[in-house]
Amino acid sequence: MKALVLGAGRMGTAAAKDLIDSGVEVAVGERRRESLSLCRRKIKSPKLETFKVDASNRDSLIKLLRSGDFDVVVNALPHEISLPALKAEIDAGVNVVDMVFEDEQMELGDKAKGKGVTVIPACGVAPGLGNMLAGYGASKVDSVDKVHMLCGGLPQKPTPPLDYKVVFRLESVWAMYAKRARVVVNGEIREVDVLTGLELVEFPGVGKFEGFYTDGLSTLLYTFKENEKFRNVKEMFEKTLRYPGHVEKIKTLMECGLLDVKPVHVRKGRISPREFLTVLLTPKLELGDERDMLVMRVAVLGDNECKRYIFDLVDYYDEVGEVTSMARTTGYTASIVAQLIGQGKIEEKGIIPPEELGMRDTFRLILDQLSKRGIKIKGYYSETFSSLMPADPTA
Repeated sequence: MKALVLGAGRMGTAAAKDLIDSGVEVAVGERRRESLSLCRRKIKSPKLETFKVDASNRDSLIKLLRSGDFDVVVNALPHEISLPALKAEIDAGVNVVDMVFEDEQMELGDKAKGKGVTVIPACGVAPGLGNMLAGYGASKVDSVDKVHMLCGGLPQKPTPPLDYKVVFRLESVWAMYAKRARVVVNGEIREVDVLTGLELVEFPGVGKFEGFYTDGLSTLLYTFKENEKFRNVKEMFEKTLRYPGHVEKIKTLMECGLLDVKPVHVRKGRISPREFLTVLLTPKLELGDERDMLVMRVAVLGDNECKRYIFDLVDYYDEVGEVTSMARTTGYTASIVAQLIGQGKIEEKGIIPPEELGMRDTFRLILDQLSKRGIKIKGYYSETFSSLMPADPTA
């Protein structure tokens, strides 16, 4: 098996190292030479091959794909690059595991089938593993009533000024806070303001966090219309978890216009407030030498809410391997799924949402491989577990 990882940031490097440690022949493509150098120093394997390539350049990417005889590509790319890269990968006839989600990915199913290609979009931790757990819970009931997904990548201790540290890209954090969130209410998709629906969520032995709506259901917004298990869903939402007080701080920034994208005049130049804030805060919000953790809870209520399955994940920075929890849970999940494709254990062609994997026997293999990497999910079954939120999040 031969895999190409596009993107040499934390997530891509973690995926590439995991693939190599699993005996896979791996190449990493990245447009920045310094990132490739960091990746090589991190992985330290003579088996690693690296290429300087701009994944947004269709011709260059297709040339690399066709010359490398790759069985699967893992996209660890920014949102704005991922979709054009995916289109090129499908045209080149290569299987793809993509860590991010864009709605336009779901329109490429017929094209992928025609090319004989398997594409798993939204295949990181959130979206990704959370969707798989939703699918796994759905497989245990006749009909799903509600799906609640909560996830947060956080520093292990709250740190000023925002009680938060960036575990991916600060620009992506702002974009997540500034957009509307899609949720399902009474069986219909509605849009609500991000940062609303605030609730306190406790993870025993870890702490309390505040959860708020974000647009993270990803492929589930399509699956619930098409999969018979989800057709009677009344309520679905995804919430991001942060330390208590974070939301008020972000709201203050927004009310001051500091997340606006329209440029303003500053002396002789023009700059958007969001761009300025990113430059100003990036040094203060970078994780640096701090340690991160990831907390996730997925609840599936089914069969007239008589059956309730709860899945909890708490994961910490890997001190031995020096890998962030966000990179572990995102990169390793993508790596494992890519290996299953290469091994012929995921054969279906077209766009395969991650929740579909959760509903299959294949998910047992994914859980087993995650556990071997120290990523352990606790599952609970209850007939008395109370709903996490009121029925109507717009109320």
